[in-house]
Amino acid sequence: MSTTETERGTETEAQLVDLAAYRDPETLDRIEEAAREAARRTPAGITDLTTGSVRLDKVDETPLAAPADAEAAVVEFTDPDDDPGTLEVLDERAGWNLRALVPESLTDPGVWRQRRAEWTNALAFHTLRSPVYLWRATRVAGIGARVGARDAWSHLWATEYGEITDKVRRTKAGPEHIADLRADRRKEAKQRRREPVTVYAMTGCTTYVAALLALGETWGWVMASPVLLPLFGVLYALGRRELIRREPDGTFTITDSVDFTGAGVLTEDGLNDALRARNVGILKEGESVTVKGFIAREADDKASVVRFELPRSSGKTAKEVAAKRDPLAAALAVDSIQLSIRQDGHEGEVYMRVADSHPFGGNPVPSPLLHAEEWDIWKGAPTFVDETGRIIPIELLFFGLLVGAMPRQGKTFTARAAAVAAVLDPTCRIVVGDGKGGKDWAATALVAEAYIRGVTTAAVRRLTHVLEDLVEEMTETYDALFELPDEVCPEGKLTPEIVRDHGIRPVVLIIDEVQRYLESGDKEFEDDKVTYGQRIEKALTDLAKVGPAAGLIPILASQKPTGDAVPSAIRDAIPQRIAHLCATYQMSDSILGTGSAASGWNAKDLAPAFKGMGIHADETGYRFMRSLLINLPEFRGVCERGRALRIAAGTLAGEAAGDGGRRARVGGILADLLAVFEEARLPERMPTAEILDGLAVLDPGTWAPAALGVGEEDRTAYVRAGGTALRKAIDEALDGTERTLAVRSWTSGGRANGYYLDDVRTAAGIA
Repeated sequence: MSTTETERGTETEAQLVDLAAYRDPETLDRIEEAAREAARRTPAGITDLTTGSVRLDKVDETPLAAPADAEAAVVEFTDPDDDPGTLEVLDERAGWNLRALVPESLTDPGVWRQRRAEWTNALAFHTLRSPVYLWRATRVAGIGARVGARDAWSHLWATEYGEITDKVRRTKAGPEHIADLRADRRKEAKQRRREPVTVYAMTGCTTYVAALLALGETWGWVMASPVLLPLFGVLYALGRRELIRREPDGTFTITDSVDFTGAGVLTEDGLNDALRARNVGILKEGESVTVKGFIAREADDKASVVRFELPRSSGKTAKEVAAKRDPLAAALAVDSIQLSIRQDGHEGEVYMRVADSHPFGGNPVPSPLLHAEEWDIWKGAPTFVDETGRIIPIELLFFGLLVGAMPRQGKTFTARAAAVAAVLDPTCRIVVGDGKGGKDWAATALVAEAYIRGVTTAAVRRLTHVLEDLVEEMTETYDALFELPDEVCPEGKLTPEIVRDHGIRPVVLIIDEVQRYLESGDKEFEDDKVTYGQRIEKALTDLAKVGPAAGLIPILASQKPTGDAVPSAIRDAIPQRIAHLCATYQMSDSILGTGSAASGWNAKDLAPAFKGMGIHADETGYRFMRSLLINLPEFRGVCERGRALRIAAGTLAGEAAGDGGRRARVGGILADLLAVFEEARLPERMPTAEILDGLAVLDPGTWAPAALGVGEEDRTAYVRAGGTALRKAIDEALDGTERTLAVRSWTSGGRANGYYLDDVRTAAGIA
């Protein structure tokens, strides 16, 4: 035992027990071998606490009753409580692991499911071809009957003597020789017919035929037909022997090889044959893949899954296999949507899944959030099901979502399925721009801080201002995050704790048919050089590029996401995309990314019969999907729950709360201004002088020249005094509402200033 001096005195470092003094050399050899075997069977392949740390050492001190040059097995115990006196010779069986001894093919449920599928399909294959097999067997039995009758006749009548007689006759031998041969033949035939075997055979055949006739007369010939099976079997055996005699090197079989092509059951031979197909060309003749483990069936028994490694000499990669999805699916006789291929490990390792049927052939799957009381946006947003049937929650935070497709292919349904997660999270702020102008997003007005419908000039202008305000808020959010300690904001972006403790909330920006807003050529002022569409593009680009870390989540949908409609700067800033059916592969590439179609992921080839089906792309790769179903009544119910959640949490704001939004009450000077515009048949704008004239008619006690202290003949003084009073009245009416209404100037037959109708409506909260 070794010790060491410490401040607390002498302490034991470890306990070394020398067994050499108590064991003979043979026992020491067995201890060493058992310890090594136990060490090899541990999970890491090294020694563990069940064996100790075993090593071979030269003994420094001569142990009692042991040779000085003996090699000793020294076992070191790290636990001082271990009693070396109780140490026994290790049993080799202690290292056995029965599960490790049993082949994986006998313990893996997926492998057994694969076998069951193969057996089931083989049974179905052979059952369908059983009439062919019966006909083949009957033909062989017919050959056997003919051959058996021939051989029996030849044996019983010694026909071989006839052949000898013919040969003798050709040699022109004397008649006496031929007569002798005929006599020998009669004698031999008579002897054969008297043999016990012949008698027994004839008796058996007679008895069999008599029994068959009796059963047929008694039970009917249909019931007696199974009795023919022994005879059929004997005749089949005779026919098979004859066929083998005719072609000794040939292969004879009644049944056909099972063809699993198109059955969804993948086999190793079928996989290699498909990869060798001419249009695929992944493998050359003689090459084959190395299957990793075993081909297995998934738990739902709807697909075969295999992981394999391509021959290194081929130089092929998993990406090249994925790019050959269509011809590979043709070689496997399945639809390409049934085939999932991706890299599994290094570049030459492939994961392949072959579904038995079209994965999206049934009815759409309802969203699981339809009945959820609340949701946490940090858990992702359940948006679609993948080809395995699993509901996939996508990450909206820090990623956003871009959805693109042809008209009426499910863009809005997909965006709505993703947006439901934000609606049910009371910490999320929601801004909606519906470029379609229909009822698809009307329910979000219950929760949205801003809900903008359509692409009228007023709607486009309002969306422009909302987006520009969001850009300013984004800058303020980054300033707030900058001030937080690194321990609170370790990566400079929003976290759940910051949302909870500091009130910086995520903003979900939903814009459907975004291209319609970007195409707007209207301007705020006639002499402006920048259109609303250009301002929206700039704001969206800033928000998409910089906003995610500050909690800005863009959900954009467009039926024309090409570069001339949705700029690449916006598309490239959103790494998560979904493409439904597209008109061209260029359109598919514009959504999923350049080169996706060449890699085998082309939304142009999607089946139009399955609405909502598409391709999802993110930083992990591509996969087929089908969006979850949420219809309008269900969506309204979700929005009503979202509104209740925000009221309870105190986070309902903006238009939904009636603050500075479309639900604000119209009254006072703003109502009078609107009445003046209505009286003038709603012009786009009115000069201040004309507005004052209209107000003087409505309320002369306030707006007539005398009420303002100026003479009626002094028009300039009246407009000056009235304009000042009007601005003061407007400011007082809007005080505390976070809204403004500014006087604007324009040039039209001379310099003029006044108010625009859209501005008055926006200030009144009814735009």
